[in-house]
Amino acid sequence: MTQTPVLRFGSLACFAALLSLSACSSDPVEPATSGPIGPLASNAAEAWPDVPTVPAITHEQIARACVRAAECIPNDLFQQCPTCFSSSGELTPDVVLALVNICVFDAKFSAERAIPLSGFSKRNERAEFFVDCTLKAADCGGVSACVSERFDAIDCQEDGCRATRKLSVTCNGDVATLNDGTTTATRDCSRAYAQCDPASPTGCTDRHFSACADPALGDRCDGNIRLGCDGAEQVSYRDCAQMGGSCQPVNGRGTCVYPKQDAECADDATDAACSGQSLGVCVNGERVTVDAAAICPAT
Repeated sequence: MTQTPVLRFGSLACFAALLSLSACSSDPVEPATSGPIGPLASNAAEAWPDVPTVPAITHEQIARACVRAAECIPNDLFQQCPTCFSSSGELTPDVVLALVNICVFDAKFSAERAIPLSGFSKRNERAEFFVDCTLKAADCGGVSACVSERFDAIDCQEDGCRATRKLSVTCNGDVATLNDGTTTATRDCSRAYAQCDPASPTGCTDRHFSACADPALGDRCDGNIRLGCDGAEQVSYRDCAQMGGSCQPVNGRGTCVYPKQDAECADDATDAACSGQSLGVCVNGERVTVDAAAICPAT
């Protein structure tokens, strides 16, 4: 059986920063509460009253962006991961392909959950911004600038985004300055298709945590939004349409279903592999093939 990317690439998570996409992150710090946090929500509109308009992305765009990011990995980071490099000082092919897999997993994980990049990373950018910016970048410097590290006090997950400690917030346009009394950091909210809001605990108009109006309700569809109620009685939220899927009842549970399911992409595998100067990778069950001459050189 093929393992999921989380298991297969767990040992790579800490050096995934080579992609300038994924960082080594710890489990989120749970705030001390006596119950679920946020207002009660029974439907998608209550879970996210001010949902922004965010351009959808395709599986092919995700694959192309992740290949472009892999092409721009610098070769001068030997100290961070000496075993990732060949004797000539270049990243080994299997490591490059593994990093493509991590990138794809991070993008699809975060896009479906409608949060900034959070699969392996803590970034300020939503996947849609990262993909568009990376594909438009003129050079590798531009690719590197498409992501920025998120302040560790901001935790984003399926339930939304929250601050794990009290922050003071000031705004300069869409840029939020956050201070926890010890450290100051900034977030460009526009990179998450949000605005700066000094009243927001995260500094931006993110989707914040909401409490389940009826904890007995399981995963269900509200249009193409899959809503659920987790073990802490917080509302979970997935936008199935953001990458071309739909929310459908499967075995009595609302599930994000994607129209193309290829046999080689079973068990949520990604399995990036070169064939000539092309690279194939699985995205939400679809095998996508893109040009990748820089990392799949002709033999």
